Amino acid sequence: MTRPNHTVDGVPLYVRRWGVRGGVPLMFLHSLGPASSAAFLGLAVGPLEDAGYDVAAPDLPGYGGSPPVDPDAYAVPALAELMGRLADDLGWSRYVLVGHSWGGAIACHLAAAHPARVRALVLVDSGHLDYANTPGADLQSSIEDLVAEGDERRLRLRDRAAVVDLLEVEPGDPLVDAFLEGMETDDDGGLVSRTPGAARGPALYHLARSRQSDTWPLIAAADLPVLLLLATQPDEARALSEEGLARFAAQLPSADVHWVEGATHSLVTDERERFGQVVVRWLSGPAQGLSGDA
Repeated sequence: MTRPNHTVDGVPLYVRRWGVRGGVPLMFLHSLGPASSAAFLGLAVGPLEDAGYDVAAPDLPGYGGSPPVDPDAYAVPALAELMGRLADDLGWSRYVLVGHSWGGAIACHLAAAHPARVRALVLVDSGHLDYANTPGADLQSSIEDLVAEGDERRLRLRDRAAVVDLLEVEPGDPLVDAFLEGMETDDDGGLVSRTPGAARGPALYHLARSRQSDTWPLIAAADLPVLLLLATQPDEARALSEEGLARFAAQLPSADVHWVEGATHSLVTDERERFGQVVVRWLSGPAQGLSGDA
């Protein structure tokens, strides 16, 4: 893996790269989370590397190695345009687009705005509903409220052992190192999330107001191959997805929908290489015909 820095329209982005340069371009957009970054893809990327994909996974602004941006720049369509310009900076004219959770919302808006640039769209437990319609959606708090709350709730842990306990994994599990990519040392020698309230607050504010449903007719009209991978645990999450799926499927009847048994919303790290295998198999089937040109 390489980690080149890119500056796109004045915005610094830390971009993790795997795979074969000159292979089929694939961009992965990660989820929100207390210590989120694109590093989690490293647990699942092996099959994509083996299949010859050229993978780029940016740390979204304020996460991992990318600094925060202005609050308005967290509007989901604005982030989608930023990711499109990152693809330009990478020299990619067309690419596979994969998005998990927050990243899936961004991916929907990018695919709808620039369908000719997207070879295929993979949505990971995301994109099939509008978050404003989900239980607990906060449409009352201001950005300032959410920034303050984000700073107050910023994840703090004593040390690596505390990370192991939190994740309930073995000390040598690579998930620990991926999680630590989203943490930094605090003034007391402990660990604190790299993501400040100034990033998490605006991200949550704008995500709650983004309408993925507005993108579905545009994606359908472009006849883009779409794969939707859905978590099945806990039962409440599955029920919510089933409810949202009815509207999604009506607008995108050709989308391939796969329920991943036993997986939670942390589907990428739950499934790991199996996730990469599923994506590779699907891309070689419904989305077949992908060539190696960028």
